[in-house]
Amino acid sequence: MSVSGENTPEFNIVRTLDEFEALENQWNRLFEENGRGPQLFQTFNWVWHWINQYPSPPKNLIILTGHKDDELVIVAPLVIEKKLGIKTIKWLGEPVSQYGDILIKNDINNSQWLKKGLSYLKNNLKPDLFYMRKTRFDAAITPILENFSATILEETQAPYIEILGAKNFAEFNKRYSQRSRKSKRRHRRKLEEKGELSFLLHKEGREAKKGAIHALRLKREWLKAIGMISPAFSGPTLDRFFANAAATNDHPTGLRVSQLCVDDRPAAIELGFQLKNYYGAHLGAYEPDFIAHSPGSLQMQDTIAALIDEGIETIDLFAPGDQYKFEWTDQSVPVYDFSYPISLKGHLFEKAYLQRLRPVLKNHANSLSKLKKSLGKKTQK
Repeated sequence: MSVSGENTPEFNIVRTLDEFEALENQWNRLFEENGRGPQLFQTFNWVWHWINQYPSPPKNLIILTGHKDDELVIVAPLVIEKKLGIKTIKWLGEPVSQYGDILIKNDINNSQWLKKGLSYLKNNLKPDLFYMRKTRFDAAITPILENFSATILEETQAPYIEILGAKNFAEFNKRYSQRSRKSKRRHRRKLEEKGELSFLLHKEGREAKKGAIHALRLKREWLKAIGMISPAFSGPTLDRFFANAAATNDHPTGLRVSQLCVDDRPAAIELGFQLKNYYGAHLGAYEPDFIAHSPGSLQMQDTIAALIDEGIETIDLFAPGDQYKFEWTDQSVPVYDFSYPISLKGHLFEKAYLQRLRPVLKNHANSLSKLKKSLGKKTQK
């Protein structure tokens, strides 16, 4: 199904894996020429890994494409789901993608292209609702959703660090207070008393896969210890996704695994993704035996130093804006959950569930996790 008009791309909806894979070269070229760091979850390779590790029914896959003069100028990686009788269009990538957006060629007409692209989806798929979670304030799609008076259901903050031309970590570290620097030096000395410290930064390969699997095990144990239930960690798919992204140079994602070790034992591990001059700190974990000496903070120091050496300009700490992230920066960008109902059913679902019931259920789950954590501490005592 396709449509075109004067000064408008020819739109199409890709539904099959063969059609998706046929886009690889054009998609990569569009991203190389127009993609930005925060759109690392919209690269062809990222979507390829997601499709291969999070298999949903083929009919759920919908990738909006727009061609103009045989050039790919728009790609929107999406899925469509039908639950409780509500047909919803969402960003492709849950639960691993941190942001959703549309890739689009830089052009004076691209805002009109986006509007027509969304209208094309509405007319051809007849959804009840667009539910666009984790959309950055500076995403290409945000002005269009605001123009359509989409509802902001939730706003969080994604802290980020700007290197601002620092040539090495010593120069970068001057932005922090003397008290903060002294505290980290003290923690490092204490950790050195436990054994010899070493820092490793692995790119794709066997060691990266090993580190990724170890980090996920530590994270899963931490979630269990505090009584928190995370759907993303409920099965083996998350482990397979990161293991495959780490182990292969086939469709590389830019995965980086940084480890601070004590006598070759990982004390803290971070899984991040590097793209152009941008780095996203996706997931961190630490060994509980070393928690008193802030191993995660020390690992972050060493990771920043390594990234500066590689020419990284921005380090994205992602939403939510937890307090420990703001120890590194006072900068952040808003991240929104948008809802854009189309049908009467979509409007009712937004009002009854997304605006009212879902926040109550989420708060209840958070309160229950805190209670379990508190009871666990009392039991240990």
